[in-house]
Amino acid sequence: MKVMIVDDERLAAEELYDICLSHRLIDEALVFNNPSDALIYIAQNDDIDLAFLDIEMPVMTGLELARRINAINSRAKVVFVTGFKEYAYDAFRVNAIGYVLKPYSDEMVYREIEKADAFLEIAPQKEITVKTFGYFDVFVNQKPVFFSSAKSKEFLALLVDRQGGSVSTEQAVAALWPNREYDESVQSLFRKVLKSLRVALADAGISDIFIDGRNQRSVDTKKFSCDLYEFLRNPRENVDTFRGDYMEGYAFARPTANKIRNKYYEIKGRY
Repeated sequence: MKVMIVDDERLAAEELYDICLSHRLIDEALVFNNPSDALIYIAQNDDIDLAFLDIEMPVMTGLELARRINAINSRAKVVFVTGFKEYAYDAFRVNAIGYVLKPYSDEMVYREIEKADAFLEIAPQKEITVKTFGYFDVFVNQKPVFFSSAKSKEFLALLVDRQGGSVSTEQAVAALWPNREYDESVQSLFRKVLKSLRVALADAGISDIFIDGRNQRSVDTKKFSCDLYEFLRNPRENVDTFRGDYMEGYAFARPTANKIRNKYYEIKGRY
């Protein structure tokens, strides 16, 4: 299990670090004294299983950090470690699995580690399927994911079309609003699209398919199955899955659509 410790008090963070590494379930522990640094790490990596968060920190509270962690990586479990008992109600409203009051013993921390391990073991595996032939849709355990914003769905489609390649903010804006000038107004629109996408993926429990870096976004292609990827991996075997259309309604998808059609006609003409 990989754990993240976020506390602006260095000595407290180091003490918790030592306790965590003394438990048999912990393979690796990371310490962050700045919650913003912790958020950047978890946005770029999906390997955190458990996060121990202080609550009262400058710049960003532990409660706000927990909300953002939930939106980015819903799999990561959160435990608050704090000297203030009055935050307990708010802590469980952000889906924390534990609340440890300072000063704490090694055994109190161990109990939270073992609790997190139990949650990770019983977490059901999600089957994530992305459909691109015809219209673009995402399914979790055969149920469609709901996107409250059409543009957030379109942005995810763009990332899928890029096949794991990163997309900058300017590239995303050019694809989503091709006739708009790249100014603060359209950048503000894009920030709303990003927020809507994060919420949709978090609600579906699949935040980890989205790699949200600083001005660079992509999808983790290992986290889902996709008819496009299967076709490109083995066109002859999957040729009949293509019915002539690809991501219908999205102009940015035309180059890939042409590539698929050319490969389709090449195979059909040969066999």
